[in-house]
Amino acid sequence: MKALITKTAILVAMLALCTTASAQMEFIEKYESNKNATYVYVGKAMLQLVGTKKFTMPGRDMSAIADKINAIQIITSEDAATAAKIKADVAEEVKKHGYEVLMKANEEDTKMTIYFLQAKKESYVLMSVAEGEEAHLIAFTGTFTMEDIANLTENEDQ
Repeated sequence: MKALITKTAILVAMLALCTTASAQMEFIEKYESNKNATYVYVGKAMLQLVGTKKFTMPGRDMSAIADKINAIQIITSEDAATAAKIKADVAEEVKKHGYEVLMKANEEDTKMTIYFLQAKKESYVLMSVAEGEEAHLIAFTGTFTMEDIANLTENEDQ
């Protein structure tokens, strides 16, 4: 009986930790069933399958931190109302959790901002792109650090 109580307590604690870690990105998951948005989730298992190959994002070799990424979530919408909601949700999330701005770029009608937050257990990167009435968001969660992100940039510059 005591072993059952201990196992149950451990399970509850583990579930609480998982809920805390994933709660950070709940604002993205609500777009999973939105018919005016495209939602993609790539989990750790899929990333590990790709891990032996060169893992790249547009213009970046991500293989140096691939094993530190727990998940990638992508949402995009060409619907003006949905895109506006995505932009507002990103702004609210950034303000609520105190993300740092890593980079901003503005070219014609395209605005890109990359945000970073290093929490106790997990790190978060939000790459937000607003292009006219469209919105795109790529979110990374994992155990990477600001140094890992800086090394990616440094390696690309060489």
